Amino acid sequence: MTPAQKNQGSGARGYGQGYEYFAMALTFVIAILLVGAGGWFLDGLLHTRPLFAIVGAFVGGFAGFMRIYYRVKQDTAKDGEG
Repeated sequence: MTPAQKNQGSGARGYGQGYEYFAMALTFVIAILLVGAGGWFLDGLLHTRPLFAIVGAFVGGFAGFMRIYYRVKQDTAKDGEG
């Protein structure tokens, strides 16, 4: 049983949930960096710097945001069940 599962029934917020939120923030940052780096690489091949790097950073930010949105939506649905 994880710390988040131990604290789930009591309504208390524990370290487990903090780690989950930190992981979501890290996922958001990594999405921006990876897709932005892919755009930077593509810019190097096509000599269009920084066009695709900027577009990639925005696409990565959108993807990271949507990941957080669906995760919060899923957590909210779980809280409403029980």
